[in-house]
Amino acid sequence: MSTINEPYNNILILKRRVVLAMLSLATIGATIATFLHRLQPHPRTIYLITPPLLAIACLILLIRLYKKPESLQQVINLALLAGVMFVVVPSWLYTLQAIVSSDTTLVGSLPPVTPALFVLTMVMLIALRRRQQLVIATLIAWMAIAAPILTYLLLHPPELRTSRGLDLFISLGPTMGIQILLILFYNRVQDIVEGLYTERLLYYAQIVERQAIRQQAMEQAFTQIHNGPLQTLALLLRDMQQEQMPSQQLFQRLHDLNAEIRAVGRSLTEEADSEQHSTAVLTSLEPPNSEQTLRLGEGTCIDLNRPLHNLLYEVYAITLKRNLPYFQTIQVKVRNFSPIEQTNLTLDIKRDLCLWLEEALCNVGKHALGTTRIVVTGEDRQGQYVLKVQDNGPGLKPEQGQQGTKHSHILAQRLGGQFRRESLPKGGVICELSWLVKP
Repeated sequence: MSTINEPYNNILILKRRVVLAMLSLATIGATIATFLHRLQPHPRTIYLITPPLLAIACLILLIRLYKKPESLQQVINLALLAGVMFVVVPSWLYTLQAIVSSDTTLVGSLPPVTPALFVLTMVMLIALRRRQQLVIATLIAWMAIAAPILTYLLLHPPELRTSRGLDLFISLGPTMGIQILLILFYNRVQDIVEGLYTERLLYYAQIVERQAIRQQAMEQAFTQIHNGPLQTLALLLRDMQQEQMPSQQLFQRLHDLNAEIRAVGRSLTEEADSEQHSTAVLTSLEPPNSEQTLRLGEGTCIDLNRPLHNLLYEVYAITLKRNLPYFQTIQVKVRNFSPIEQTNLTLDIKRDLCLWLEEALCNVGKHALGTTRIVVTGEDRQGQYVLKVQDNGPGLKPEQGQQGTKHSHILAQRLGGQFRRESLPKGGVICELSWLVKP
């Protein structure tokens, strides 16, 4: 996410630096203008008031933006407002003065407001992002500054025919209209570029999402194979090493193994078809059915939309019916799964928890030699849900469950919880996954 937002953050940083530089230059320029007008023998009152006020306003905005970078847009809006006001006031003041006084001409008394208007429109182009907002602000500034001057010149042809009058009329009329059209064109181009940039970000996000889906599908495929055919194959190899197996029994177990492998293959094919279908209808809000079901190692599919404690009951019951050797010696079975009220348990989390329980139970059936008692519980302990599988077998072997332990720690990290798997002092193994319950 930070990588996707990095260009936008860089633009904000660059804009802030530009605004800081412009405010600094405006403060320095207004300060110099204040001293120069003070040195004149008979300065006009407006020249003694406007520059120092502008310098103070720019300095205040400069300090605020430097101390609070998040106030960038507010500072920009205030700076634009101040700039428009400091140009609008002289425009109207000198126009009214020329109308009232017969001895004063507008072309002879008006200060250079045209460059200030062009600077304001360029600053608006940089600072205002929305096209409608930019167009309205530019038109308002142009009309507020240029309207009195152009109206006065049209009503006073002698002044219009002077060099200064023609310069003002062309600058504030046709030239300013062309600049507004260029601003609209540039803004339109900017919208197109931003649209292309957004489409590219969306395309990259879809690629990342598809890669995550494929990675998740590979992990689920490995878990299905590990909890199903690999368990059967490991038991078959161990039994063949320990005893002479009749051909008929060997054939039957190989037949069962073949059926399990084919079942996993069909399941993976269905998930791949479902993923392809979901990619074709990416905008659909309805998730594919394969994402709502879980195929256990022995082939049964369960609906993940059910409450978690019901799913754990079903996984427990189905897994203990599997033909694993040390399930046959269990005489006492204790199981209890308390309901859990946690709204952020997604289907993926439920799937991983069910697969974790299945693997923990399969480890008992495959490794817990001579076990007679198994305790499988899910309890809420002071805001933590603890899922536990415990047996009274011989304890852990050094090579046992390395891959499963790795995946269990990854699952615990995703849940923000803890995982432990260790031998008990009086014999047996406890496999426990706990996480904080968030309502």
